[in-house]
Order: sequence, then structure tokens, then C-alpha cells
Amino acid sequence: MDIILYSAIGSNSSERVEWALNYKSLPYKRIEVSSHELSTSYLKINPFGYVPTISINGILISESMAIIECLEEHHPKNTLFGQTWAERAAIREVCEYVNSSIHAPQNRTVLKAFRPELTENEKRELRGSWIVQCLAKLSPKLWNTSNFAIGSSFSTADIFVASIYKKSCQHGAVRLEDYDKYLNWLSGQKQISASEPKI
Repeated sequence: MDIILYSAIGSNSSERVEWALNYKSLPYKRIEVSSHELSTSYLKINPFGYVPTISINGILISESMAIIECLEEHHPKNTLFGQTWAERAAIREVCEYVNSSIHAPQNRTVLKAFRPELTENEKRELRGSWIVQCLAKLSPKLWNTSNFAIGSSFSTADIFVASIYKKSCQHGAVRLEDYDKYLNWLSGQKQISASEPKI
């Protein structure tokens, strides 16, 4: 299978896909997309104008959740969607919350459109604050049966939660003790740590 990942440094959504590819030990070629290319030549690959996009044997797929579910269908080894239907539903619930309720409103493109008066520092503060507020609401859904976000094994929920919390830390938001402990625990798991993108 020929896999090409179109990505960009700093893209939280791209990090999710790269983590899944690495965890599943799938070989791929990574192509860095510049800010200029996002609004010019890259539109031929993804008319939405953002990353990630993945090419699997020439078929283009965008949106991180859709990409990871496609990878899971083709390569179920090292599953990222739990062991039971209930775990799979809970994993998707967490990922949807991160995608729709946390990530989308604080997205750079969204803020540029709806809050153009904000300075870059103000945007960073707003983004970090929003993520932390939402993660506080998400906490009761997490770590109920093990140290993993959902269930008893590493899943897409772990990738989405860990990635978005790291993003809030990059924005200088207040640290959350439970999430810090969670990140530290994940980093101590050899396969998980080795597959985490280091970009």
C-alpha cells in the first residue's frame, strides 16, 4: 500500500494521523505543506485548504477522523478503536467532542474569520483558555476503567485527547494536573511513546 501524508508543522490534526500511522507501523511518505501552498497549489489536493490529507494508492482522503477510521479498516492490527462496541462508541464520542466542540472553535482559520480584531497573543490566550475549559468538562468521561482515555488499551481517543491538551500547553494555558499525569503516563508506555510524532 502506497501512503502519502500531506502535513504541516504545528497541525494538531496532522499529528493525530501521523501518530496513528506510526502506532500501526505503516510506512508512509510525509510531505510538508507550506502556508503559501495551503491557499494555492495544495487546493488541487484538498479544496478545503487545510491538512491533513492522505493518499492511499492514489485515493485522497481528508479529515483526521475519517483518515484514521480508513486506516483501521485496512489495517486492523494494533487496533485504535477498542475491543467492544461500547468502547468503540465511547472512543468515537470523545473524538467527536475534541473535533467539533474543542478543536473547531479555536481553529486559527475560524478565529481569523470571526475575531479578526484579536492580536496573535490574544488569539493564543483565547485558544488555550477554550481548550482547557472544554477538557475540564471532558474529564468525567476519561480514565474510568484504566489509565487509558477509554477502555483498557491505547486508542484514537488517547491520540485526540493527548494532542489537544499538548496544543493548549503550547498556547501557554493553565496546566491541568490530571492531564499532566496522563501525558506522563502515556510517555512511559514504550510503543505509544515511540510512535508519537516528535515534530
